[in-house]
Amino acid sequence: MKCKRCFFVAATLLCSALLYAQSGTCRRSILSFQTGPALYTGKLIGTAGCSSSLRNGISWSGSYTYLVGNKPAIRAGFGILYQGNRYTGDMPNSTDKIQTHYFAPQFSLHWLKQQFSLYFTTGTGYQIYKDNSTVYDKPRKVSMNKWAANFGAGGEYHLSSHWGISAKINYILAYSGEYSVRYHHKEWTVQPHYPMNGSDDISQLSFSAGINYHF
Repeated sequence: MKCKRCFFVAATLLCSALLYAQSGTCRRSILSFQTGPALYTGKLIGTAGCSSSLRNGISWSGSYTYLVGNKPAIRAGFGILYQGNRYTGDMPNSTDKIQTHYFAPQFSLHWLKQQFSLYFTTGTGYQIYKDNSTVYDKPRKVSMNKWAANFGAGGEYHLSSHWGISAKINYILAYSGEYSVRYHHKEWTVQPHYPMNGSDDISQLSFSAGINYHF
């Protein structure tokens, strides 16, 4: 009788462990919210000043992913990403407050292993770029909205079948072009005079962590 009870308890625990180990693969939808530091790696274009602190900022993001495929360890994913970045810098007679908003559909690959998962993402979308600066206490606004692309890699630890904690590195690749400036009640368009293709790198790199919800 004791052997039967021991066998029943062991079988129950084994089934529970197997179900928990597979919990990361049975749910196909993932909502993710993350935040962390960001680094402006490209050229500072159209800014009022060139403060070194302007390159260090913060990022925040939200994404939705739907997993497809039946393989327990590897899944493809399709979804959408929003990421915002903010950078501020001060000079003796000017300030800059750069803010970007990036929206893009995403393709991803996920490697799932018990409570852990690794994923790689890529996509192409549109980046809204604004610099609300001041020069001699007068407002100055710069707008430079461009198409961009992103490449990322991250990992997740599954706390339960629904919740997990995650971390990610993401690189947004973008290039400048013409941009508009509004200052002292006047507005004009700036045409950069760069060699080659008339544009320059305005990319950003971010490191973020947050929570995932699976359903």
